[in-house]
Amino acid sequence: MKYLNIKTAAVVSLFLLLNCDKETCEYVTPCEPLGNNTEQSGLTIVTYNADNPTDFVASIYDTRNNATAPVGADWAPALGTGGKITKPADWTLGKLGRIFGIATDKNANVYLAASGIYGQNFMNAPYQNLVPGRIYKATAGTYSTASFVDLPMSYASLAGSLNGVGNVAYDKINNQLFATNLDDGKIYRISMSGSILQTYDPFAVDSGTPDITVQDERIWGIGVNYENGNVKVYFPRITIPVTTLTNRNLYSITLNSSGAMPTSAPTLEISNLPGILDAITDVEFSADTKKIILSERGDPHNSIAFSYNKNGSNWTSNTQYFVGGSTGKNAAGGVDFQYMGDDKNLVKCEEFIWASGNYLEATAVTSGRVYGLQGIKYTGNTLSAAPSTDLFIDYNPPVYNFAMKGDIGDVDVIDADQCTCISK
Repeated sequence: MKYLNIKTAAVVSLFLLLNCDKETCEYVTPCEPLGNNTEQSGLTIVTYNADNPTDFVASIYDTRNNATAPVGADWAPALGTGGKITKPADWTLGKLGRIFGIATDKNANVYLAASGIYGQNFMNAPYQNLVPGRIYKATAGTYSTASFVDLPMSYASLAGSLNGVGNVAYDKINNQLFATNLDDGKIYRISMSGSILQTYDPFAVDSGTPDITVQDERIWGIGVNYENGNVKVYFPRITIPVTTLTNRNLYSITLNSSGAMPTSAPTLEISNLPGILDAITDVEFSADTKKIILSERGDPHNSIAFSYNKNGSNWTSNTQYFVGGSTGKNAAGGVDFQYMGDDKNLVKCEEFIWASGNYLEATAVTSGRVYGLQGIKYTGNTLSAAPSTDLFIDYNPPVYNFAMKGDIGDVDVIDADQCTCISK
């Protein structure tokens, strides 16, 4: 869902460009101006695990000038040399704790959510976060970071070590944030001043006991879409046994005219979601409202990212992406849309996606040793060709090893442009 304000269009290698300006957009007319046109539009934020208090837990990559990015190679060294990687001073383990979920608002402020998700990794010992339910706000530009809101949450034992915020999502129409709470299985609606406005429990009432709620009540990923004048909040549910296809479904609720959540039961949107893991941790929509991408997280080598297209009132499968080597099932739980172009005047909106992953294979790098991001055409890729056709960003170059296995987190691309193209 990422755009630049563009007055002209041109042809770049590999992609046909679309025309998009702040009055109209090829996707939807009229274009709904929902934010400030900032130079930060199109920057990519990532999260990851850390071990030491001074280690960073999130970074910003300037991926706007991607038309000439090297395919089949690690883009990170060139970004680093060009000053295109930012690690804000506040974004350390000692100051924030472990972070997974990311959201950005219409002014390019960044929201980072505390998480116990890295405890999924068999290589990591269980841990308790600094404040397990905390969401931080980083101010656009400086990225100075402070506590934004604390969701109610508790640990009774290491059994609760996965406890935390599942993920966060921003509603542009109503200028508010949504977050999932793994302690009670509820969705929280939050004002932009950091006040909890409302909660919604889509399934069974929580028992109230400490630690992460039972599998059938857990909501990880969350996303907001705009359909036929309505604002809809989407979230997956995976029940036991998690490998049974009929237990893997995507639901939605429709907000009322004031932006509040309903009291009614959620609506089933997509049944029989692919995959076999117990957590779908990211749900992202395109700005034309017709595409959705999702990612599992858990087993570093049995986790998938996939997408659907909306046709009329129904969602139909688009593709499963090959993330990394071997079987291509190395997704790390984060996905988002990115335009194709440069940081001045070229763009094709939502031409490709970023997927966070393990064991990413790039032709120019030792096989299987890129850990970070893979850039994939939205329409899909192939297992055999991906190492030479896709984009790659390693989080720890030039040391290409397996040290970050299971430590890769979420990804989000800043969407703070006036040409957001949302119909109401």
